[in-house]
Amino acid sequence: MAKSQIYKALNDHKTALVFFEKSVLLHDSINNEKFDTRMVTLNSFNQLDKKERELALLNSENEKVSIENKRQTILLIAGSIVGVLVFVLLIFSLRAYRIKQKDNLLLNEQKKEIKHQKDIVDEKQKEIVDSINYAQQIQKTLIANHEMVNQTIPDSFVFFKPKDIVSGDFYWATKKGNRFYLAVCDSTGHGVPGAFMSLLNISFLNEAIKEKELTKPNQVFDHVRKRLIETISQNGRRDGMDGILICIEEGSNKITYAAANNKPVLIADNKLVELSCDKMPVGIGEKIQAFTEFSFEGKKGDMVYLYTDGLPDQFGGPKGKKFKYKQLEEVLLENNTMDVYKQEVILKKKFESWMGALEQVDDVCVLGYIQKNRFTRALKSC
Repeated sequence: MAKSQIYKALNDHKTALVFFEKSVLLHDSINNEKFDTRMVTLNSFNQLDKKERELALLNSENEKVSIENKRQTILLIAGSIVGVLVFVLLIFSLRAYRIKQKDNLLLNEQKKEIKHQKDIVDEKQKEIVDSINYAQQIQKTLIANHEMVNQTIPDSFVFFKPKDIVSGDFYWATKKGNRFYLAVCDSTGHGVPGAFMSLLNISFLNEAIKEKELTKPNQVFDHVRKRLIETISQNGRRDGMDGILICIEEGSNKITYAAANNKPVLIADNKLVELSCDKMPVGIGEKIQAFTEFSFEGKKGDMVYLYTDGLPDQFGGPKGKKFKYKQLEEVLLENNTMDVYKQEVILKKKFESWMGALEQVDDVCVLGYIQKNRFTRALKSC
């Protein structure tokens, strides 16, 4: 209990007032000290908060500076790496450029050399082609003249298509006295080698008929074979020809012929007959016997066909197979009553259609003519 209250209870109001005033002053003094303390504390907190804000701001600035420094460092490193890479790339590019320049120089030299060699090859090729074309003109003068053939057998056609410029196949005709000879033959090979063989065979045919004056077709083939063996069939070579040689004699209805492997075809009354042949070539073969003299007779309007194996052996059609003799005979039989010129056109179109985009494999020669006299047939078997 406060002293002022004790004195108040004792009714000593004066003393109680003194102690009450002292108590108030003490209380005010204490409150003032508390207030001052609080103010000091508050000021301290304010100062601390301010310092903290300043420190935080400083730290933020330092962090920004640090981040910027890191960014600058990264950019500097990246720039350095890029610079090094560009420098390395530049070195490699320069080296590659120099190598390319050297390669281009070498390539240009090679191109010049290749062009020079190509020009030489082209010139040589032109010379060869010109020579072959000239050989073709020579060959044309030696094979049969179709106008001369038409003088004896006016209704005739020839489908003649060499694989190359010159041909191993040939058709040939000549007259001796009252006899007319007509041959369709297939020499060994085609192209230039075949053409040489055809010229040799033609020369031996001429020799047999015009110089040796042999009249029978079989004797002519015997002579050609003998000459071939004497001249070129050495060291196992078997060069020669397959073919048919017919002889038409004025005033006679009978036609004689010799046939080496190839068979003449006769169409009479819309029926096709393969005529006889010897199964051996004009040259060295499995057997060497005297050739047979065959003969046949027919009537006016019959068709006779002589051909080599070039067309039947041609690959083509939807399956790329051979044309074959059977299909050729079907085409001839189907069109034998037509004009001979139409037959030639049909046969040519059929061949080209069958061959299509494939390469021609061999020379082609097909000759057909219409019988003018009245004949009866007499066939002899092979």
